[in-house]
Amino acid sequence: MSNTKNKAADEVLKGFEDAVAFGKEAVDAVMKSNAIFVKGVQDINTALFGLAQSSMEDSVAATQKIFGCKTVADVMDAQAELAQSNYAKALDDGRKISDLSVKVAEAASKPITKQVNAAVEKFSKPIAA
Repeated sequence: MSNTKNKAADEVLKGFEDAVAFGKEAVDAVMKSNAIFVKGVQDINTALFGLAQSSMEDSVAATQKIFGCKTVADVMDAQAELAQSNYAKALDDGRKISDLSVKVAEAASKPITKQVNAAVEKFSKPIAA
């Protein structure tokens, strides 16, 4: 009877240790995911700042070009060229930010996905008799 109690106590202790370890691993996964996310947001902000700076430089160049026009037709051509250029740049910049955002989301979700998969695997195993 004493041997059975010791075995039961050992199993309870092992279960408790597993639960604590699992909780720590879950917290570690969330912390790692958060760190990746914060770094990714910083990267996105840096990219947005770069795009804003480039846009400002492009606007200055476009203004200089328009002021350099000698006829109304030249102004119209410059504005049409500017509109076309801005549209293409907006699409390209939007695509860049979107791609960067997707990469950040994928990278930030990996630690949590890994932990969830480990939990599913661990808890889906049949309990030994």
